[in-house]
Amino acid sequence: MSITLGLLFLMSGPALPNNQMVSHNHATLRIISNGVVMTVPAHIGMEQVGKAEDPLLYADHSLDKYGMQGMSPLHTHDDSGTIHVESNTVRNYTLGEFLDIWRGLDSDKIIQATVNGNPVPDFRKVILNNGEKIDLELKS
Repeated sequence: MSITLGLLFLMSGPALPNNQMVSHNHATLRIISNGVVMTVPAHIGMEQVGKAEDPLLYADHSLDKYGMQGMSPLHTHDDSGTIHVESNTVRNYTLGEFLDIWRGLDSDKIIQATVNGNPVPDFRKVILNNGEKIDLELKS
C-alpha cells in the first residue's frame, strides 16, 4: 500500500460496500486576490479527527452521501490547490459545490475565472474534470 493510499485509508477508514469509490479525479484551483496568490487550505471537506472542527473548511454537508466515510466527495488533502473528486457515484461536480463546502472565499470581490486559460462566464458552474486548471482572480 502506498503512503498516499495508506493516508487515505487512515483518514477515511475502511470503505463500506455502499461507500466505495467509483469516481476519482483531480482539478487544480489557483486563487489570485489583487495580484497575490492565495493558499487553498488543506483538509477542506474532511472531518478533522482529533481537532476542533473549522466551520469554514467543511461548511456544507449536502454532498456527504456521495463521499467516502468522513469526507465530502470534494476535498483537499494538502494546500497545493488540488481538489480531489472521490465519489461513490458517477456524476458531475462543480466548482460552486466545492466553494459551498469551503466558505473561505471572499464573496465581496469581483471574480473572473479561467479554465485551462480560457475565460468562463460563470465560475460556479465549472465542472471539476480531471486535469483541469482553474484560476479565480479576485478584484476589489
